[in-house]
Amino acid sequence: MFVTEHRTYFDSPIRSSRQETESRKLRLGKNPIIRQMLESFPDLVVILDHNRQIVAYNKKTEKLLLDENEEIIGQRLGEAFKCIHAFEMPGGCGTSVFCSECGAGKCNKNTLATSESLEEECRIHIRHEGFETSLDLKVFTSLLEFEEEKFIVFAIKNLENEKRRELLERIFFHDVLNTASIIFGISGMISEVKETDDFDKYSKILLNTSEQLIQEIQAQRDLSNAESGKLVIYPAQDTAKNILEKVFELYENNNLTRGKTFTCDYPPNMMIIETDPHFIIRSLGNLIKNALEAVGNGQKVSISAYDYGENIRFVIANDGVIPKHIQLQIFNRSFSTKAKKGRGIGTYSVKLLIENYLRGRVSFISNEEEQTKFIVEIPKVFPETEQ
Repeated sequence: MFVTEHRTYFDSPIRSSRQETESRKLRLGKNPIIRQMLESFPDLVVILDHNRQIVAYNKKTEKLLLDENEEIIGQRLGEAFKCIHAFEMPGGCGTSVFCSECGAGKCNKNTLATSESLEEECRIHIRHEGFETSLDLKVFTSLLEFEEEKFIVFAIKNLENEKRRELLERIFFHDVLNTASIIFGISGMISEVKETDDFDKYSKILLNTSEQLIQEIQAQRDLSNAESGKLVIYPAQDTAKNILEKVFELYENNNLTRGKTFTCDYPPNMMIIETDPHFIIRSLGNLIKNALEAVGNGQKVSISAYDYGENIRFVIANDGVIPKHIQLQIFNRSFSTKAKKGRGIGTYSVKLLIENYLRGRVSFISNEEEQTKFIVEIPKVFPETEQ
């Protein structure tokens, strides 16, 4: 066993040696009941030792998780899945500050401590072939005692299709149907005010609402294409000022701004940027919408842009501090602070589009001193690399 002095924010950094994990692998593999149990699971299943390291797995895991000639014996789950947080601390998976909100980490720790069988939803942010994406999983843990040692049987169910269906249902029944109802209502009113001064007003509302419906549908199509690597972007030159103006216009007279202060700090000089205007405007708009929903009456939201060397830095700031447990999950797919009404894709889609397609970076600060700021950095010149 390796005894380390590594710092941890959640679970023990202590690891079994290679010799110990190989020995456990051999002993478990020789037992026909354990082999049969592993292969009876319809999904991925692994056995972890008391230091949370993989010592056995079924053929489903080998087929879906392992690359050719790859071995995961001795690794922890986050390391095998290539979770971005598994490599942030020297102690590996289970030791970063983000691990305290990980469903898999909590199940492992509590099953070892209490011997209870547990289940949790788990969102893992992974990096694969240069792209970052999120996995929605359901994990199940049970204690296994074998030859006077404690092990964890860890089963994994992929919730991706289920979560996609739930997401589309929420969008359809909530956003799309609500917008369609507004269009239907206004269409009926237009016929009644055709010869009055209200005709132009209602016609404009109908046009704007129809456009909102189309954009909502397009946004979901683009998200699906982005996750599958099929999204096509069209870089073009624009100015930071022009981008800010278009984003500001989206929410300047929106119902979300009522009772709140919403300002735009335009840059003093012509900062030229080469990017896809459609997706940068949508991403910044998403962050502004989140900020406006987060603040109460009398509080402030602002957007600004700065020259930042080879990049343009856009900053969306709002009053208030994001709770710590939300900060740790804010870019995870399907995570939402709005319970069943939330779509859980706002900040996730922003990070996906900005970092994977616009070659930028998204980060945030949230504390009592600076309140909350989301920072989007976009290169002034779009990199000549393949998507």
